[in-house]
Amino acid sequence: MPRTLPAPALLRLLVAAACLAAPTLRAATPVTPGANGSLEGRVSNARSGEFLERARIVLAPSGQETFTDAGGYYGFARVPAGAVQVRAFHTGLPQSTVTVTIAPGGRSQHDIALGATDAAGAAVQLDRFVVATAKEMAGAALAINEQRFAANTRTVVATDELGFVPEGNVAEFMKFLPGITIESSGGFAREVSINGVPSSYVPITVGGFSLASAHPGGGTGRNAALDMISINNLARVEVAFSPTPDISGAALAGMVNMVPRSSFERSRPRLDVSTYVLLRDNARDFNRTPGPHEKTTRKVHPGLDFTYIRPVNSRFGFTIAAGGSKNYLNQDQILNTWRGSGAATNGGTFPNTTPDRPYLTSIQVTDNPKDSTRYSFSVTADYRFSAADRLAFSFQFSTTSFANMSRSLIFNVNRVAPGDFGPDFTRGFPGAGSIQSNNIGQTRDNRTYMPTLTWHHDGGIWKGGAGRGHTHPRALLPGVDPGVFNTVDAPPPRGTL
Repeated sequence: MPRTLPAPALLRLLVAAACLAAPTLRAATPVTPGANGSLEGRVSNARSGEFLERARIVLAPSGQETFTDAGGYYGFARVPAGAVQVRAFHTGLPQSTVTVTIAPGGRSQHDIALGATDAAGAAVQLDRFVVATAKEMAGAALAINEQRFAANTRTVVATDELGFVPEGNVAEFMKFLPGITIESSGGFAREVSINGVPSSYVPITVGGFSLASAHPGGGTGRNAALDMISINNLARVEVAFSPTPDISGAALAGMVNMVPRSSFERSRPRLDVSTYVLLRDNARDFNRTPGPHEKTTRKVHPGLDFTYIRPVNSRFGFTIAAGGSKNYLNQDQILNTWRGSGAATNGGTFPNTTPDRPYLTSIQVTDNPKDSTRYSFSVTADYRFSAADRLAFSFQFSTTSFANMSRSLIFNVNRVAPGDFGPDFTRGFPGAGSIQSNNIGQTRDNRTYMPTLTWHHDGGIWKGGAGRGHTHPRALLPGVDPGVFNTVDAPPPRGTL
């Protein structure tokens, strides 16, 4: 018959067994501190020297994956020690695969230059030749890669891709993008519509911060006037067509984000200067001519834009951009009023007719010359205070001034006798016609400034960021300019209109 040990004796026996087994357990599963290491580096274009954003970095055999940030930096915090394969990919450049040895508990550094390289890792030097579109091609490759790895359906276009943009108006650039319709006002491209959705439901952001604008006609709506922002310090324009949880609820069809330039995109300084002359095909006289107000003015004006990108070192860099232009716009139009087609008849002063026999009762001839003057200034600064943390400051300033004079001459019949009209003539009632002259002169000034400060963390374990931005727009629209007639009515003319 088996013997049963009392409880205290059984407990002492279990404790003794655990003590004897402990050394064996520790020897069977040793713990080696520092078995993992870290890997970080920077990815650049070997041909142009540009640092590449959103280059895809994959480690084998672990399968760890990350993307480079705006300065081309990447990092992995926990990489198994030993030899690993580092694969780098960016649209428009050959894939790179190299083997890097990770030291246990250490930090390994490996920079990658994508492009043509020789066995020593240096860029291959070819015979000299000139590529006229190198700037545009490089910008297009960056935009295509951003679009390829986007989290939603979007179009990304580099501002360098389409070359010169009239007056630096970003809306003139965006009208070439698919799915985009630009709404014009006062002769200028101004507001954006996506897939037919009104502009008040298309949020506009600069660097992720909402853009506010003040302009007549906007009222209390959400419309943002794009002609208040200069394009010369923007690197890319992103149009998102599939809203995600981080996008404003007002984005019924999508949103537009304009990305400021960053000094970390370049490995060496770059200065771009553009000079040009602005003129209209119906106002090409270099001498002074009448309008838009009482004094004679020139209708052909010079313009200047420049952008300077300066990466001081691997931790700090800045950009400066400025521009100025003046553009004369002559808006001529003739507006006809046809009774029976577009305008109603009343059976009295305007006899009834059928749509196939309309008759003309009013002609309005309008001359609306306008001078638009634009100045812009912007600066950005980037500072990297750790391998995964970066501060970015941006300041955008733009001012626009529109001086216009609208002059209209209106010929009115006012009364027509039955049968005294046809599709090609209208015979006015004697003594009933009139000529009206309307003149309205106005000067509108707009000013917008927008400072932003953001912090980005792009680590191997987690990614995030925070920021603060402010947009301050101002619009001044005085009443009628002094010394200008508003309305003049002339005596009734006689004859046939």
